[in-house]
Amino acid sequence: MNQDCSCACGASRFAVNGKPIGRFFCHCTICQKVYGKPFADVTYFRADAVALPAGQPVEFRRYRSPPALRRGKCAKCNNPVVAFLTMVPGVNVAFFPSQNFTRPAELPVPDRHIFYHRRVADIPDSIPKLSGYWPSQAHVTRMVFADLFRSKRAA
Repeated sequence: MNQDCSCACGASRFAVNGKPIGRFFCHCTICQKVYGKPFADVTYFRADAVALPAGQPVEFRRYRSPPALRRGKCAKCNNPVVAFLTMVPGVNVAFFPSQNFTRPAELPVPDRHIFYHRRVADIPDSIPKLSGYWPSQAHVTRMVFADLFRSKRAA
C-alpha cells in the first residue's frame, strides 16, 4: 500500500508505504479524549512505513507514563495525525487515524474493538470485542509480532 495521508485541515501531510499490520476500534479513554469521539478507528503499520516530512506542524505528546504511545496532533486543526510506539528495541509501530487515508477502501477491515470496557455505548456489530487492559494490549502485541515473524520467514 502506498498512500498520501493528511489531517482534516491538510496542513499535516505524510506518506505511508507498506503493508498494514491491522486495524481496530479503540475505546480507551485516551483515544476518546484525543479523537473527540466515542472510539478511534486506527490502522497500524511498522513505523518505517511512514514518511513524515520535516517541518510538518505536528506536536507530539504522551498522555500517560511510558511505555506509551507518542501521539502526534496537527498544531493547526488539533486533529490526530500519527502515533508511534516502541514495543521493544527495534520493533516500532505507527498508528494512524483511518480517516486520514485518501483511499480508505484499501485499508483492512477492523478486526477488534479494544478497551471495550471503556465504551461510551454498545456497538451492535459482529466484530469481536475485547474488554480489559491486558487482553486489549495482548491483541495488538500478537498482531505486531505475528507480522514481524511472517516478514522474517518471507525474507
